Amino acid sequence: MVQISVSASLRRVRAVWKAEADDVPPLEADDRWRGDGPVVLVGGWCTTDPTLAPLRSWLERLGYSVTTHTDGAGMGCAARSTERLRDVVRAAGDGGRGVRLLGYSRGGQFARVVAQDPELPIRSLVTLGTPFDLLGVSRPLMVQVAAVAVAGTLGVPRLTRLSCLYGACCAGFRGLLRGPVPVPFTTIYSRQDRLVRWQACVDPTAGTVEVPGSHLGLLTDQTALRAVARSLHRGDVPVAAGN
Repeated sequence: MVQISVSASLRRVRAVWKAEADDVPPLEADDRWRGDGPVVLVGGWCTTDPTLAPLRSWLERLGYSVTTHTDGAGMGCAARSTERLRDVVRAAGDGGRGVRLLGYSRGGQFARVVAQDPELPIRSLVTLGTPFDLLGVSRPLMVQVAAVAVAGTLGVPRLTRLSCLYGACCAGFRGLLRGPVPVPFTTIYSRQDRLVRWQACVDPTAGTVEVPGSHLGLLTDQTALRAVARSLHRGDVPVAAGN
């Protein structure tokens, strides 16, 4: 019964994702936005490699070497997820080159926590539609998160648990969600996002870029893709979304 409930919850979440999806736009890579070096692209809640494919393709066209990280489709224990992301960053940074972290939705939470580790070769951090408060999502999505957490608590493997949300399990992770980021940090968000409250995406320590569009549109819309390119290229210098 638990597995059936989780499967139904995931189908509802993916239905919202699909309803918000936009076609991948034809977009040329402006020479001013080009870069190089490793980027680790971190997926969020219910995010898989195919979901990130348009953004990964765009980054590769810009000249970056991209590693995607979608461990457990972003639905696992936050503490374990950040540890696995640390391993990915270490591997991507072999050779002494700094790694740019780009986190989408919950993946931006993982990325922000990892970016605070002084022993990792992290060059900059960009987040897309990432809430830095645990309750910074819409009520329907919070219901889905709670359902998955209950299932994880009851023993379904590789799912987040209630202790991750409120107990000692991920207390350290939760304490770092608003922690200071020692590298250039930009957060990109949309006021039209129906899944994540835009206010939860804003941080006074970060450069902020507001773009139009849906939550999933942050991965595909032209304005969002341009904002990502500029943010990666310019580090902590925020730019107007329309430029």
